Amino acid sequence: MTTTKNFKVEQITGTTMTMLGEAPFYDGETDNLFWTDIIGGQIFRMETATNKLFTARILGETCLSFIVPVDGTNNQFIVGAGKRLLLINWDGIHTMAQITRILTELPFDGIRFNDAKTDNQGRLYLGTMITEETGNIFDLKKRVGSLYRYTMEEGLVELKTKVGLSNGLAFNDKTNTMYYVDSYDLNIKQFMYDIKTGNITNEKVLIDLTTFGTLKTNFPDGMTIDKEGNLYVAMFGGSRILKINTTTGKVMTEITMPCQQITSMTFGGKTLDTMFVTTAGLDFVGKQTYPAGYLFKVTGLGTTGTEMTKFLTH
Repeated sequence: MTTTKNFKVEQITGTTMTMLGEAPFYDGETDNLFWTDIIGGQIFRMETATNKLFTARILGETCLSFIVPVDGTNNQFIVGAGKRLLLINWDGIHTMAQITRILTELPFDGIRFNDAKTDNQGRLYLGTMITEETGNIFDLKKRVGSLYRYTMEEGLVELKTKVGLSNGLAFNDKTNTMYYVDSYDLNIKQFMYDIKTGNITNEKVLIDLTTFGTLKTNFPDGMTIDKEGNLYVAMFGGSRILKINTTTGKVMTEITMPCQQITSMTFGGKTLDTMFVTTAGLDFVGKQTYPAGYLFKVTGLGTTGTEMTKFLTH
């Protein structure tokens, strides 16, 4: 494993502390970064060229797990709101966003949507988990979540059951592979991915991460991928991001962060060479101190990311 120090980690000034920052999405068309505060019930937009920040709430919604722009628009987004999937309207400036339509709703209580990501066809992949109000989210017996695919044509399609804490997703279009994190399992899984149908098959473990910690102290969370096909996984509670070679299944680099609870990251900026990192300020795994919960950037990684795809409505 290499531990190169060529990269630089910086807190982005001007951003606000989030209770549970998550799901960063970089829009290359507008040079904007979007993310949410799940527990704080907020959505964020940052102009990455200037770090100018905008934030909004949705009336009546207190749990917002992800935000994905809708293709062909500049003011529509898909948002995970508790057990509902919403289409919202937000101009990116005003402090309130409006619900345009409830797209779908989980048929039972005590479960909520968590992490989500689109593939390059604009299909949304999203997972669920037990709600914080229902019980201990780290209870390994509570495998009540699932992994889904959502399109306007198909609706919600269940791909995997008995999921504990559905988290990071990444796609490698060159190898037709999807990578996936169920945090309960302390590993990264890979699937064969059919780009035509969106179906996944042949599940297997790419890398076991139990040597890095436990479910409560250091577990895999959000994930992204670079142009070489290397994965980056946020280790929640571990103050680090792991860079993983998907060919060997080995950790290549550890990126040490200045706070414990790293939630997710994505590549952004005009050349996709800056990694934006979200974190959590609410204390889940240990004594939290400043700058926990703030947004960070990592530069000098010597690579670039892959362009994110907006949600396609047709």
